[in-house]
Order: sequence, then C-alpha cells, then structure tokens
Amino acid sequence: MRAAAKATDTLSVTRFQEELRRGVQALASAAYPNPLSDAVQIIERNPAFPPSRLLTRLLSALMSQAGEFRSAEVFTFDTQTRAMAVALLDAFALGVPARDEWQRATDSAIAAQRAYQ
Repeated sequence: MRAAAKATDTLSVTRFQEELRRGVQALASAAYPNPLSDAVQIIERNPAFPPSRLLTRLLSALMSQAGEFRSAEVFTFDTQTRAMAVALLDAFALGVPARDEWQRATDSAIAAQRAYQ
C-alpha cells in the first residue's frame, strides 16, 4: 500500500511541467521576458526559500531531462513564481537562450544552494 501511495504522489519531469502549466499559461510569457535570469536571481537572493530550492531542481531536471517531483510541489510556487516557472519551461522548449547559458544558470543555481548548505 505504501509503495502505491508513493507512486501516485510522484510526478515525472514531464508530468510536473504539465501540472505547473495549469491555469498560468497566459500569464507566463508576457510577464517574464527573461525567465532564466529571473529564476537565477531568485535562487541567488534566497537559496533557503523553498521555491528557490524547487526552481534549482527544475533547472537541473530540464538540463538532464530526468528527475521526479512530488505532486504537492506544484503548489510550492505562488502564482507569480509559478508563471515564471512556466515561462522558464517555454523558453527552454524554444531553446532560448542557448544551451550553454542554461548550463551556466543551472550551475550558478546549484552553487548558490551548496553555499547555503
């Protein structure tokens, strides 16, 4: 029973992205023209903040195309940060900016998290 409960509680990267998009798609692109930079700034300003940790995991998952998230984590973000995360997903899907910039941003986010710990 416990394994079944855990299985329904976890989401793949793809499923997590789908859940993040629900209800905020229209807000995302217009409000966040540079979501990668915005995400890294949020993370570096306050790496202890739960949304910052989740954004770092999301960046890592996008770069590796692997990872799992708990279904409840969809609600870790407030509406604005969720819209920014969706804009981040959209930008990644479009390949904007270039992949090397995504890698540098991900490395910076991970470094900020490690420095906090």
